Amino acid sequence: MYTLLILVIMIFIPVPVMMKHMLTGRNAYRGILEGSLSAITGVTIVFLVFWSLTGASFFEVMNTALSQISIEDMKQNNPYLMGMRGMEPDAMQLALDNVKEIMKLAFPGTIIVFSLVTAYLNYAFLSWLIGKSGKKISGLPPFRAFSLPKNIIIGSLIIYLLSYITVKMGIIDKSLIMFNLELLFTFIFSVQGLAVVFYFGFLKKVPKLILLILSGIFISTWLGQTVLFLLGLTDVALDIRKRFPRATT
Repeated sequence: MYTLLILVIMIFIPVPVMMKHMLTGRNAYRGILEGSLSAITGVTIVFLVFWSLTGASFFEVMNTALSQISIEDMKQNNPYLMGMRGMEPDAMQLALDNVKEIMKLAFPGTIIVFSLVTAYLNYAFLSWLIGKSGKKISGLPPFRAFSLPKNIIIGSLIIYLLSYITVKMGIIDKSLIMFNLELLFTFIFSVQGLAVVFYFGFLKKVPKLILLILSGIFISTWLGQTVLFLLGLTDVALDIRKRFPRATT
């Protein structure tokens, strides 16, 4: 029930916030950011209500549920894992433990990333739908024109520094905060890198279908994600797209 409620909050809570920006002609990306923040706030409230009603945090319940999963259970419920029987029991257990640890560490960052992506898709759909009526709105600019603020690198360094201080003070677990910071910064710089790919694809008149296939390959592979991250970081630092202004039109 709580999982469904969280999904509903992520999808629908940002709508009024984004609509305000859309109908008053404000910056579309600011509307997406504030919409995603409203979704994250809503999810946080759900976690607090869950804690007040059960006396346990959502993360503790998730840890308990994950700790009860065994290799035998996974094999019984997933025939695709039958091939794991050839592995040594210790290796199988180590692989499962690593997956559990990553799931626990990635949970907060995954919530934030999913909120951002959902808000973006929401805004794109709503602006398209309202635009069909002829009403003047603040629509999304082409994705190829997306760009992070120039001070994002300094901001990232400040956040890492504050996180390091927080970890040293023992306030937050080091693995949790560093894993999620890496997840979030990899995501946002990779989005910038993907925008660069679409930018030069548009400039070279590459068909959109090919760009979408290429993007899928980048996103689904470790090497591709690394390329996108470095490309995005380079674009933020050097603004390489400014050398080709025709692609913004």
